[in-house]
Amino acid sequence: MSQPFTNRVALVTGASAGIGWATAKSLAEAGAKVAVSARRGEKLEALVAEIAAAGGKAKAFPADVSDPAATDAMWAQVVDWAGGVPEIVVANAGRGLAGGVLSSDESAWESLFKLNVTGTMHFMRIVAGAMKAKLEAAGVTPADADFPGADLVVLGSTVGSNVSPFSGAYGASKFAVEGAVEALRREVGSTGIRVTNIKPGIVLSEFQDVAGYDEENFGKTVAKFGKMLQPEDIARTICHIVAEPPHVHVNTVTIRPVGQDYP
Repeated sequence: MSQPFTNRVALVTGASAGIGWATAKSLAEAGAKVAVSARRGEKLEALVAEIAAAGGKAKAFPADVSDPAATDAMWAQVVDWAGGVPEIVVANAGRGLAGGVLSSDESAWESLFKLNVTGTMHFMRIVAGAMKAKLEAAGVTPADADFPGADLVVLGSTVGSNVSPFSGAYGASKFAVEGAVEALRREVGSTGIRVTNIKPGIVLSEFQDVAGYDEENFGKTVAKFGKMLQPEDIARTICHIVAEPPHVHVNTVTIRPVGQDYP
């Protein structure tokens, strides 16, 4: 595998499973030195060991990004370990919640939005702010040969732009994320920071169990749509986008299983 990210540092949140795990591995295979973060420290250590066994470099930084203070502390530790602001940041931490506005667990709404929306926006704020300060201090633009790169990739969802009555609260949180990502893209794009929204359809991972989706009904969905996406499909897409030249920005990508007609 080619290594386009040699001499770059990446940070992936929500890296203890699924898309985050696969993305961290893919970035490391492509040459990046990777910081991985999630709440489950033991899972992160297993990921770090797997990356190291394949010849890569990684370090675990456990944190709950729904807690701004924990996020700030984690970010400071990553910057110290990296020797500067990472060139690639993937904001993947988040969770789902089964059910519509009437049927979902209302007691879970606040924690859902605290992680998916306010926690994600706080993380976006500190990352983009640090990237902007770094680029301004260096006095470089995407037109310069020595432009270091500055990518903030945020995981959205197809239900963040296609209303689903079966994912009412979760979809609402991803609508908010979509708005925040596009607003930030317009705010900092002129500096060379690429803020990208990745909107996956159905990806088979532990996401479904954590969100509380009914196993029987989800099985019917799989039977209807056919082969589902795997976390590696999303990771491959992210690596492709980040590897584009600095003046090129694939800013929004919707990626679904070929048989998924909705949402």
